[in-house]
Amino acid sequence: MIAVERPEEAPALAEPVSHSTLSLVVVRPGRVRLGRRASALGLMAALLAALAGSAGVLDTGIALGTQGRAAALHQRWAAMRADGIPDADLAALEQEWTFNQGAKLLNVGAGFWQPGASSIVDRWQVETDAIWARDMRLYRAGAVAADQNLHSVLVTESRIQAKARSDALAAATTPGDFAGLLADWSLEAKLVPVDRRIATATGTIASQALQAKNLGIRSDPSGDLLARSDKYSQLDSSQRMARAELLTRSLLVGGKDLQGRIDAATVTQQAFKHTADQIYIASLYGIDLSSYQGRIDTNRVAFAAAGTVVEFNRITGDLNQISSTADSAIYAALNSTHIISGVSFIYQNHPLSCEEAATSMAMTHQGIYVSQDQILAELGADRRPMYVDSSGRVRWGNPYLTFVGNVNGSESNYTGFGTFYPPLVRIAKAHGAKILAYGSMSADTVYARVIAGHPVVAFATWDWAWHPRRDYLSFDGQWIPWIGPYHASHVYTVVGVSPSSVLINDPIRGQYWISKGAFQAGYSDFNEAIVFA
Repeated sequence: MIAVERPEEAPALAEPVSHSTLSLVVVRPGRVRLGRRASALGLMAALLAALAGSAGVLDTGIALGTQGRAAALHQRWAAMRADGIPDADLAALEQEWTFNQGAKLLNVGAGFWQPGASSIVDRWQVETDAIWARDMRLYRAGAVAADQNLHSVLVTESRIQAKARSDALAAATTPGDFAGLLADWSLEAKLVPVDRRIATATGTIASQALQAKNLGIRSDPSGDLLARSDKYSQLDSSQRMARAELLTRSLLVGGKDLQGRIDAATVTQQAFKHTADQIYIASLYGIDLSSYQGRIDTNRVAFAAAGTVVEFNRITGDLNQISSTADSAIYAALNSTHIISGVSFIYQNHPLSCEEAATSMAMTHQGIYVSQDQILAELGADRRPMYVDSSGRVRWGNPYLTFVGNVNGSESNYTGFGTFYPPLVRIAKAHGAKILAYGSMSADTVYARVIAGHPVVAFATWDWAWHPRRDYLSFDGQWIPWIGPYHASHVYTVVGVSPSSVLINDPIRGQYWISKGAFQAGYSDFNEAIVFA
């Protein structure tokens, strides 16, 4: 070391100054101030001149020690930037370092040869620690806030998810760590509503795909969209954010397209059903539309290959044309009078043998003659008397199995009732009669069958008026349709239909026309009939 007489210490450089514009201002012998025009080399020259003027010598040990401390701090700043401290936070310190290292003497920055230069490094140390502490505090607070926000946005989450973020906070040791958590969790929070929209849209697509399958739509875009959505769910946050907008748009567009196809295909399927129903109804009226079956089959093939709303609409339009043709034919039939020939009229020869007489009449249309007494004999009868059980329910025989009571009895005094269609169908078939339909059917179906030339045995009320039912419970536990004992049921053979009336063969009162309104009122209590060929 070279001993020197130290001049009075100059104050520390309080602010960084660009070395390219420094100027030297001599305040008094032994002390210098930096202006803004002289270069860093000017600083060195001024320093040497000041020392020379004070007759001092350079203390290299102090300068080298100060340079070493400053270099260590400079290395720490690099490490701090690597740990997430922004460049801007260290910019002022870096500027001072650059200025002090702009010119060197004995490999020591010019600024560190000044008396009191160590205070500069002391200040740098304090400011460095403060920057680190402040940024740690700020970035940790940001990460904690992001954690809380994500928890809030999720609404419900598993304890495992919450604990994973808590553990990540505890393991973070640098601003960069906290900044990373802040960025990740903020992105996750932004993705929550996005992911939910995508999940909802995906669920809609999946539901639509099932609808499309059930409708028989062979070509739909759901497969690709569902595959893309599944792949999206497996990506990390940044990858999902990059793909979310395009996928959302694709799902919405694809869903709209598929829904359009589903809506159009649904209408087409309804048109297929309506056309089939109309052709069937036309056949009931004896109208032959079998020539249209080829067009219907062609449309089914086209439906299986259709992939656009336009294609489905074209098929629907063609089916509607066929249905319109059937409707017109049915309308023409309903607006004409149809009377079935070849049905013999037979009066009933017992008070309660109306159903047997009506059946005998219907079979004559096929050239089959079986007397009502023979039918009664083959039916057999359940002669057990009616009784009222402890619950106040009428208990009697089962007319769906045999004749109930005495054929010469009376419904009003519970001595006889009759039989329903199943035993009559069995006996008619046993005698070779062809039965087209039986059981529950509407009045319109009855009209259609008669228009087509088929006599119908219909179960209705005696006075062609509707009456409240008082169904009774058969001995074997079956509920039996019944309007007695105050009102009587009756059985007829329907042999004609006009636009407004029905021609009835009544086994007691003879043949007559009644209005369709009266027929439907009396028939609606039972809605049961037998259609003969």
